[in-house]
Amino acid sequence: MKLGDPTRLEWHFFVPCRDEQSVIGGTVTYLRQTFKAAHVWVIDDDSDDRTAAVVRGLRRIEGRHIHLVQRYRPQARTGKEDALDAAYRALKVWQGRHATPERAIITVLDAGSRPAWNCLGITAAQFDDPETAAVQIDVRTNGEGRSWFKRLANACLARPADANPLSGNGRFIRLSALDSIAGPEGQPWRGMRPLPLGYARDTFVYQPPTPSRLPGPEIAAGVRKVPVVPHPSPIRVTTSNSL
Repeated sequence: MKLGDPTRLEWHFFVPCRDEQSVIGGTVTYLRQTFKAAHVWVIDDDSDDRTAAVVRGLRRIEGRHIHLVQRYRPQARTGKEDALDAAYRALKVWQGRHATPERAIITVLDAGSRPAWNCLGITAAQFDDPETAAVQIDVRTNGEGRSWFKRLANACLARPADANPLSGNGRFIRLSALDSIAGPEGQPWRGMRPLPLGYARDTFVYQPPTPSRLPGPEIAAGVRKVPVVPHPSPIRVTTSNSL
């Protein structure tokens, strides 16, 4: 198992969400506690529950590395690729003109996912090669994933034939590679062209079996569900620059 130096890169977790109140608080907390230098970008796709409110509450506690991208209907709920594209554009604005896209790594995660503690080091070793555009890690739906049959099933989960190869759970993508396919409208996922995709098998992301509606700390804390109040604007981005 070869480990790279994660501190040489800039890490951004993209977590698209729609009605994920029950899991998003635990996911953001896990990511912040496990990967302290990484930024977490939650894309709320006009949820009918309190997904955005949970993220705003966490951002008030630790706002520097937590970002909330909110989409609103009718522009929202048009697909995971559009949600990821919205986060991409928000990240580019947040970075400004002094960004170094070849050092920034975007990681796509499902709302209830738990990437292993060593995933940054494992993928950083692959990104030491400047020609590496994207890396996929194992996707596991149970606590083991060690048998040959389970690993075969996980490989199929990691590479579904009918899915966008850059939007699945556990994709690590160099920002400069996304820039190269984003086009003038800033849509690397929706206007996607193929990118070389490598695989790292010494780490994994745990993905709960669907439907992923697991109890989260926000429920344990006694947060109750409240009616959704319509917003007048179609999109809103809350980042550390807004604090």
